[in-house]
Amino acid sequence: MKQKLLLTFLMSSILSFAQAPISQFVNSSEKDYAILDSTNPIDESATGAAVTWNFTSLSQVGTNTDTNVAPTSTEQSTYPGTTEVSVVTTDGMPPTESRLYISDQSGTISITGLAQETLSLNLTNNATLGAFPLTFSYSNADTVSGTFAGDAGGTPVSGTFTGDFDTSVDAYGALNLNDFGLGAYNGNVTRIKTELDISLVVAGIFNIGTVTQTSYFYYDDVDGNLVFRTSTNVIDIDAFGTVINETIRLYEALDRSTLSIANNTLSANELKLFPNPVSADLNIKLADNSSMRSAQIFDINGRTVFNVEDDFRTIDVSGLQSGLYILNIETTDGFFTKRFIKK
Repeated sequence: MKQKLLLTFLMSSILSFAQAPISQFVNSSEKDYAILDSTNPIDESATGAAVTWNFTSLSQVGTNTDTNVAPTSTEQSTYPGTTEVSVVTTDGMPPTESRLYISDQSGTISITGLAQETLSLNLTNNATLGAFPLTFSYSNADTVSGTFAGDAGGTPVSGTFTGDFDTSVDAYGALNLNDFGLGAYNGNVTRIKTELDISLVVAGIFNIGTVTQTSYFYYDDVDGNLVFRTSTNVIDIDAFGTVINETIRLYEALDRSTLSIANNTLSANELKLFPNPVSADLNIKLADNSSMRSAQIFDINGRTVFNVEDDFRTIDVSGLQSGLYILNIETTDGFFTKRFIKK
């Protein structure tokens, strides 16, 4: 009898952590992420089935916003095969932006490039993750190569790179995050791990060092959202006397407080923009009984490109250049800051 009860308990425990297929790599719609700091580096070494991750010493230090856009003709020419661009915007004045270039060929996802403030990679031999959906125990090893351009302590450097890119769905289980201001998270997730390890060469012969990036992506098993992601970057470079030897960690958690808002129901402290990205008319939806007082639009360099004091619900942005913009709005309920993409 005891053996039977024990077996039943073990089976129920395993089933409670049953993993779900990961259907997409990046978000399909705009999402906000809290940038987090941790008292100590978090331990993500556990792998396998029915893992429990307790990351409970997190505090918010900033905000990132993910937006997916179509590549421009210039981006398609620079990063051949790109079908979508994942834009991550970090709050600030002006805000900063990084762009991940992605190729989706009938569900097979590859990375074609990366552009950010201090480093850009153009992968002529793309980094392939795999054919989605991905399930637990999947793994793929790929070789990568291409060109790079960056900044090494104020010194511009550029050249070529070669290396490896490995992907695996290495674990599933329970993820627990403390409340850092947006509410705690406790749920079952399935995790993708990626490892990029490249060597940088200048002028065809000078190996100036290596960059290694290990990333983890935790996907909620119920709604499929990417709820938590981390990146550890180890940089070891000697660029003609400029030495960089550092480790940079980034932790981000999804702001789930905005996910349950119905399209037609907003509370008094909420505001919605649509469509986003937008080509002409940008619509503003306020809570019932709320009215506009003023609005300003800033470009990514902090310049004011629109300013009005009136009660309205639509802004014609057709005259703006393509790119990211910040919309500051004052209503009878308070002040709001929203980001939108002009196509």
